[in-house]
Amino acid sequence: MTLQNEGNPSELNGLAADVQRGFDESGKLPDRLLRYAFARERALVNLAQISIRIKDYYDVQEVQLQVNILGDGLKCLPSPFIRRLEKNKPRLTQCGDYLVFKEYYTVGKVRLTAANFCMVHLLCPLCAIRRGSKTLEAYVKRFEVIKAENPTLKLSMLTLTVKNGDDLAERFRHLKLSITKLMEWRRKTRDGKAGYHSEFAKIAGLVGSIEITKDGGQGEIKETGWHPHAHIMVLHSERFEYVDLQSEWLKITGDSHVLNVTAAKHPEDPAKDFLEVFKYALKFSDLTPAQNLEAYEVMHGKNLLFSAGLFRGVEIPESQLDEELDDLPYIELLYKYLPGSGYNLSRHSDSETCKQGARYENDKEKPKNTRNNKADISKFLQRVKTG
Repeated sequence: MTLQNEGNPSELNGLAADVQRGFDESGKLPDRLLRYAFARERALVNLAQISIRIKDYYDVQEVQLQVNILGDGLKCLPSPFIRRLEKNKPRLTQCGDYLVFKEYYTVGKVRLTAANFCMVHLLCPLCAIRRGSKTLEAYVKRFEVIKAENPTLKLSMLTLTVKNGDDLAERFRHLKLSITKLMEWRRKTRDGKAGYHSEFAKIAGLVGSIEITKDGGQGEIKETGWHPHAHIMVLHSERFEYVDLQSEWLKITGDSHVLNVTAAKHPEDPAKDFLEVFKYALKFSDLTPAQNLEAYEVMHGKNLLFSAGLFRGVEIPESQLDEELDDLPYIELLYKYLPGSGYNLSRHSDSETCKQGARYENDKEKPKNTRNNKADISKFLQRVKTG
């Protein structure tokens, strides 16, 4: 596989492909590997920026003097952020260096069953793809249950924004506090508390996430600076009064009446509507590596996902791997990442060999008593190698 002239898939397309129906079909494995390879490439770019940031920190004269006085073994000198970068650097280095798939060739499915993940989704697009797909899958399942029990509820997307600014930490905090206040007004209105009347109380359930971009003044509003905003999927049966929503949001934020409400566009496939909510918190392709690191410094450890009402209590799987298919024969495929080349097939073995704890490098080493169909295996491996 080569990455030259392939075109760089967008973040949204990368996540969309991982959650669309039939994403695990055998014929889509080459495209999946290509998406993951591009994500891995951007993670390595961010890794280089981390190295620069750490070096620049220690190159500062005052820090260097302390290192010289106290010795190289000093553990408490670096700032908490630098210590975090030093801790995450080896994890990011190894993340995605190999991927193991099981190809269940009797049903034409491929599942990711082992990998090295760093779990630093604000710096690693590969982990962001896997984390986003798992979150989306869990909430779509909940939505389908809710819809079956409440067929009159409508699904819409609500987007909330605050004024742009140069101080990301301040703007991010401002948006978070504004959302908290909105949720409080909604809840107290629904509980019938005196003195509260919120248009947002028409929302029976919501799930949303915060996204950060940086504008250069080319957009419609011609603003520059950091642009934090929230995408929220809402369930409601009553029609919203748009002017009242705007007025209330301005009252909450003090600096923005800008919001948008649109009806869901894909009732037959709700995952397509939920994509906007569960895509990456950072648009990697729109940020420089330095900006990416700045955003990570502010947003690390912050809860970027929120929910209320009928969407409360959804559990997100901790594992970023796919669910395996039990009691089906498979071929295990090991792919290793090579810079500039992407993921290349390094080794393959069938399910019987895997159960015996052995591995083989080519067809001649396969055990003769395998129950797998060798013609199917050979055909699939040829398709993978040439795909």
